Amino acid sequence: MNNKPFEYIEHTADAGMCVTGDTLKSLFNNAAQGLFEMMAVVDTIDETTSIDLKINADSIEYLLVAWLDELIFQHETAELFFKRTEIASINESEIIATAYGEPTDFDKHVVYTEIKAVTYHQLYIKQNPNGIWEAQVIFDL
Repeated sequence: MNNKPFEYIEHTADAGMCVTGDTLKSLFNNAAQGLFEMMAVVDTIDETTSIDLKINADSIEYLLVAWLDELIFQHETAELFFKRTEIASINESEIIATAYGEPTDFDKHVVYTEIKAVTYHQLYIKQNPNGIWEAQVIFDL
């Protein structure tokens, strides 16, 4: 794996990502970071705005999808690019976090791709025997 805690994977007509983290919190932060870096060059984004998020779901897999979908939704509706997230608390059914970024500026931000949604196709989250969390998500482009 590369020096980042996420790795992009090839998928027909979509894009995917495998993510790791030492903790559930770091796994979800790393998944968000992978999403942001798939969408745009995060070095072109400043932290002038923040959005507080509270997301609930019936399972940890659904929570990951809801988390990433909410970040995509906020990007589209609030017209923001995000640079990073900070998770205040997380368990297998709820996440409370803040996303930091700034309003979309196509003269400033270097954009890679638009992500429509997170799919459930080939989705998994697991904790391996040495305690490292792993996940895979596929995005609809």
